[in-house]
Amino acid sequence: MPRIVIFLLILALCGALDIGLHMAGGDLMPMPSEFTPLVDRFGFGSVVSVWIALAFTGMGLVFLFWARRMAGSGRTKGLRYGLALGLMILVAMFEGVGLLGTPLIGELAMGLADAVPIALLIVLLGWTLADDSPNTDAPGRLVVLPVLVVHALAFGFGRTGVQLLGLIESGLAERLLPSLIWPFAMGVTVGVLHLAVTDALKGLSRVAAALTFGVGIFGANWVLFMTFVPMVFPDALADTVLRVGLDMLFVTCGAMMVELQRRNASV
Repeated sequence: MPRIVIFLLILALCGALDIGLHMAGGDLMPMPSEFTPLVDRFGFGSVVSVWIALAFTGMGLVFLFWARRMAGSGRTKGLRYGLALGLMILVAMFEGVGLLGTPLIGELAMGLADAVPIALLIVLLGWTLADDSPNTDAPGRLVVLPVLVVHALAFGFGRTGVQLLGLIESGLAERLLPSLIWPFAMGVTVGVLHLAVTDALKGLSRVAAALTFGVGIFGANWVLFMTFVPMVFPDALADTVLRVGLDMLFVTCGAMMVELQRRNASV
């Protein structure tokens, strides 16, 4: 079967699962009080379906592109990358608890409805389309705890700082605790993704490795995921663009610190 057909079949399966899980969630799913003109004209379901098609296609292609540089079997690559990306998407949804005041259970339901199909998408692509690579040239593994701590601090303090400065919308004044906790938790999941793709950074300079992860891996997936916000929420485009750009900067800085730490330790 041609590779493009396999890709489209997996995409259709996981997209349908995403829609089905959202429908099953029913009233648990938090909904905005008002929508963009795009939703008003074409309907919420149509807009969300377009987002799923674009985001899932993009995330799948990003994985297949970087999987070529990762060591191990295609199945192993898909499993570790898919679980890491799914975890990041799941935790990303909890920003709404502090930012919008949505219920924790609602964001959990919404997060699982996206995270599970996205993780499955990557796992299936790894199983079917990602090529096997020899393990003999795999670089030394990053030490887990320092990577998680560095990204938690870089993303956590970065996001908290720009919220305190009022550069992006936040719920610090109304919902202090969840608004403070979420950026650090999100940073931990970024660290998990970094650990999952460290093989793809092999042979790159420190700056190139940091940019590859911050922009080419985290950034590409983050842009695709966050595109949902301005498609559905009114007047959210400028804030979303600034938010995503700053997040990519924080993650790139965190990745640079990880690379400096790793390479100094290997000297």
